Amino acid sequence: MTHDTTGARRLLLVVADGVRPDVLAEEMEAGRVPTLAALRDRGSAHQITSSFPSVTGPAYVPFLMGTHPARVGMPGLRWFDRSRSLRWATGQSRSYAGIDIWHVDRDLAPEVPTLLEYARPSLAALSMIGRGATHGRIGRGIGWMFRAAPAHFRGDLLGWRRVEQHAVNVFFERFARIRPRMSVLGILSGDKFAHKFGPRSAPVRTAIADVDAAVARAQRIAARDGWGESLHIWITGDHGHDAITQHDDLHGWLEGEGLRVRAHPRLTVKNPDVVLMVGGNAMAHLYFTPSERSRRWWSNHAPAWDGLLDRLVSRPAIDLVAVNVSADVVQVRHAGRGHAEVRRAHGAGGARWSYVCTNGDPLELGGSLHHLDACTAWEVTAAGRYPDALVQLSLLGASARSGDVLVSAAEGWDLRSRFEPVPHVSTHGALLRDQMLVPLIVDTPIARTPQRTTDIVPSALDLLSITADTAFDGRSFLR
Repeated sequence: MTHDTTGARRLLLVVADGVRPDVLAEEMEAGRVPTLAALRDRGSAHQITSSFPSVTGPAYVPFLMGTHPARVGMPGLRWFDRSRSLRWATGQSRSYAGIDIWHVDRDLAPEVPTLLEYARPSLAALSMIGRGATHGRIGRGIGWMFRAAPAHFRGDLLGWRRVEQHAVNVFFERFARIRPRMSVLGILSGDKFAHKFGPRSAPVRTAIADVDAAVARAQRIAARDGWGESLHIWITGDHGHDAITQHDDLHGWLEGEGLRVRAHPRLTVKNPDVVLMVGGNAMAHLYFTPSERSRRWWSNHAPAWDGLLDRLVSRPAIDLVAVNVSADVVQVRHAGRGHAEVRRAHGAGGARWSYVCTNGDPLELGGSLHHLDACTAWEVTAAGRYPDALVQLSLLGASARSGDVLVSAAEGWDLRSRFEPVPHVSTHGALLRDQMLVPLIVDTPIARTPQRTTDIVPSALDLLSITADTAFDGRSFLR
């Protein structure tokens, strides 16, 4: 990798956490967020796909590292480490919804740089990933924990918003002083408000107005100090949101099947039969034979587990069950639409994906599809119920840190009815359309239609005239 610190262009990436692209579009059309609308009119607005699982934490990896999160060590908001290599990990598990958030940067593969490492000086605020920020990551540390934790665990969303606004003020004080080449600012209230009030609610629209205000403030600072022409501002999201009315206790159901279950927050269960890691809360990893230190592919597991999976997929709360058959094959099961396989092949021209309908069409793609490159695999799924399902299932399933089985919740459901500080009326994490789609606004002309959040990193490097030798999962939309 090379760093170009002499170029004039600078990029501020604002993350509208949990904001649906259709709700953002409504606010722009209504004239309530004029700064964002002006950015769109100068460039363009799109809806693109996040990663699966569509949840804060992993979903920051694509737009800050350009890769699928599982490929750099973060397969979920919560995950289990078979290898026993984690330090300071109760039950050899991670939950970035708690104190483990401090481990995010160290858990990510060090050989894959972040945008904050590529472009310096750099600054981050309220970002799940801050590795490489030369002038700090605002919102992380002991002091910030004492500010934010009481509001988070009491479900005091107005208190959380006050903490967020303070962090934004600190961010802009440094932003004005250092003029970063690369900066990332998260506005997280949209996600928190959506969980409590719904993704189309007035509080979510207030959070969108906070994004608009932040963009306007950045523009005023840069214009005042004479570098307004060099500043570019892009807006994106990490995941969508989908209203729910029912909550499944997947943890309790597994215990009802006679299994010893380790799951958050009950991580001290000894000799578990299965480890359950729910994230979002509309997806889950299931790890079988967790006493073993390396994963088995499904064909090497005891046949008795197949009966459990049959009962699992028949539950009303479950939409899809993905079974990791091998490093390149994922079997997808649906109770009513049968089974199919997502297969990945490797060749000189890069990976190719096939969808083979073995006993049905669970992804509703109209039949088998063969030898698709990444762009075509996105195109054939983009308008459907499960956008980008082929690539997402394949890359997640191949990770050594992923579960043996991946579960995606049905519409209207999540999978964790206990242990949440705020009863959820909206959720995310699943492979479903409304949870996978996120907005993208860029303030510069583009050369091709953006597809995934992984496209943001190579595009940002093109904008900043920085070369990289990383093999990104995305490709630049500027060329």
